[in-house]
Amino acid sequence: MADPASNGWPAGKVFDAATQSFTYDDLVFMPGLPNFESSEVDLSGHVTKNLKLRCPVLGSPSDTVTGPKMAIELALHGAMGIIHANQSVESQVNMVQAVKRFVSGFILEPFVMSPTQTLADLDKLKETRETKGVSSVPITHDGRLGGRLVGIVTARDTDLCEDRSECLCTVMTENIVTAKEPLAFAEAIDILKREKVGKLLILDAQDRLVSMVTRSDLKKVRDYPEMSRDLSGKLLVGAAVPAKEGQPDEARANALAEAGANLLYLFGDGVDAQLELIQRLKVKYPSVELLAGPAASVREAKRLVQAGSDGVVAGTGCDVGGDVEAPKAVALGRGEATMVYEVAFYVTRNFALPVCAAGVRSSAQALVAMGLGASSVILREPLAGATEAPTGGTAAPPLHHPHSLVSATGVRYGSSRAWERQVTVPRSVAMQVPHRSQVPRWGRAWGVGAGENTKECPRVKAFLMYFFSGLQKGFRQIGFRNLQELHVALEKEALRMECRLPYGLQLREACIQAKRNSEFPLVAPAWSSLR
Repeated sequence: MADPASNGWPAGKVFDAATQSFTYDDLVFMPGLPNFESSEVDLSGHVTKNLKLRCPVLGSPSDTVTGPKMAIELALHGAMGIIHANQSVESQVNMVQAVKRFVSGFILEPFVMSPTQTLADLDKLKETRETKGVSSVPITHDGRLGGRLVGIVTARDTDLCEDRSECLCTVMTENIVTAKEPLAFAEAIDILKREKVGKLLILDAQDRLVSMVTRSDLKKVRDYPEMSRDLSGKLLVGAAVPAKEGQPDEARANALAEAGANLLYLFGDGVDAQLELIQRLKVKYPSVELLAGPAASVREAKRLVQAGSDGVVAGTGCDVGGDVEAPKAVALGRGEATMVYEVAFYVTRNFALPVCAAGVRSSAQALVAMGLGASSVILREPLAGATEAPTGGTAAPPLHHPHSLVSATGVRYGSSRAWERQVTVPRSVAMQVPHRSQVPRWGRAWGVGAGENTKECPRVKAFLMYFFSGLQKGFRQIGFRNLQELHVALEKEALRMECRLPYGLQLREACIQAKRNSEFPLVAPAWSSLR
C-alpha cells in the first residue's frame, strides 16, 4: 500500500475514475528521490516473450520510415526495425536479407572450393553477385561444405600469383586457426582477438567444416557494442505482414520467415483471418517471434494472445503504419495513455506477455508509455526525416505522410469538367519532421548539421543518442533504475501521477508549435505534387 501522504495518484484511480480517455501528454509523473546517475539506468526491455532489446525501440513498419538502411542503423544501436510491407514479397525478402548480411555472424554456408581447382576458378567465383566482397575461401578435400578441412586461400595468397592456372593446393595456407563446436559467437570473437587472425573456421567433432567467422564482424562488435544480435551473431530484424479479412498474406509470412526474419508483425483488424494466420505460423515456425496488433481494447488483445501471439501492439491502425488505405471519415480510436494502460494491465497480469506502445513521438511520451505498463515503443515520425529513412532528405516540405505519395494507392476524386482535375489524396499528414536544411537543435548538439555542410539530414545515431539520453534522465527523475522496477512500482501503486489541465496543456503546446514554426517555417505542399 502506497504512503497516503504521497503526492499524486496511482494509475488505477486515475483511469478507473475517468469518464474520458487520456493521451500521453495528459499525464505527468511525480518526481522521485534518485540516488544514482542517469547513466546507470538500464533501458532493456522485451518486445515479445523471447525477444529482448537493450534499447526497446522499434522502427515503424511504414514505407516512409523503415527500409534496410534504417533497420541496420537501429539494430546497430540496440533497437530493431520492422521492414514495411508496402512492396512486393521479393523486395521485402531482399531487404530482410540485406540486414542479415550486414553482420555475418556465423557464416553457416561459406563458399568452399577443392584443392584441385585453379586460381582462375577462384577468380570466376569472386565475379558472381552472390560472392561480392568475398576475399577468403576455405578448402576441403571434396570441395563441399561438411568436407574435411585441408586449408584456406586468402587474398594474400593469390594477389601476387601471375599464373592463374595454378592449383589452389599449391598456394593455400595449411596452418589454420580453428575452433570446435558448440561455440557461442562471443567465444568465437574472443578467439579472433587472441589469435589475431582474419578468419576463424568452425569444425565439428569429425574435423568437418561447418561454419566460419570473419574479422570484419570483430570490428563491428567493437564499434557497436550495444548492437541487437541473434544467437548466430546476425542483426535482429522484423518484417510486417498484412492479415486483413479475405487476404491474409501467408505466402509473404512464409518467405520472410525462411529469409531469416526474427520477428513477424502481423497487423490487421483482429479478424478471424489474422487469428488463423497467427495459429498456423506458430506451428510452422516456432522459433520466429510473432507480434500482433494493433489492439485498442482488452477484447482485441485477448483474441490475439489466445491465438498464440508472443506480444501485443497497443495502438490504432494510423499509429503503426501498415498497408495503404483510403481516408476514413469516422471517429475511431482511443487516447494513447488509456489504451496502453488498459491493454498492458490485462495482458501482463493474465498472460505475462509484453506490450508495445504505438504513437510515441518523443522520449517524454515513451516514459509515460513505459510507466503505464509498456515494455517497448514504436517510433514513426521522429525517424521519418532521418538520412537512413527511405525518403529521408528528399521531400521538399517538412511534412510526414504515413505513406509516400509515389507508392500510395489513395482515393481519386474526379469530374468530367476540365477544371476539376483528379488528385490523389494522402491518407493523413501527421506532423512536421526534420528534413534537408532543417536540422533541429538536438542534431546540432550531437554534431549533426554542424560545420560547412548544414543541409544534411539528421542521422538516426544522433537522434537515438538524444532519445535514449532523455529517457534515462526521465527514469532517474522519477527514481527507477530499470523497466522492471518501474513496472513493479506501477503495480504496487508506488508510481504516482497527475493529469494536466487541458487549458494549460493547450497553451504550452501552442507556444512550442509557434517556436517550431519560427525555426522551421511550414511550406504547404503544392497541389501539383498531389496529382
